[in-house]
Amino acid sequence: MQTTKQEQVDMLLATLSREELLTLIEKIAQRLRQVEHKPQPLYGVWKGKFPEEADIDDTLQEIRSQWHGEIEEPHK
Repeated sequence: MQTTKQEQVDMLLATLSREELLTLIEKIAQRLRQVEHKPQPLYGVWKGKFPEEADIDDTLQEIRSQWHGEIEEPHK
């Protein structure tokens, strides 16, 4: 049976001393600070998350019709 990377890391962490763990945390924190955060492209993120037959325009119209009358128009 093949172990996952997470399992391998857990096994290695169990062998480290407190000082080694602190050093590792410092190195990880430093590396995270150096890594440039790049925003995730949104194209395709929601693909497969909604049924294909879902009609967004109809759903929005239904929601907005429920709001009608709940929101007062500003007085002029």
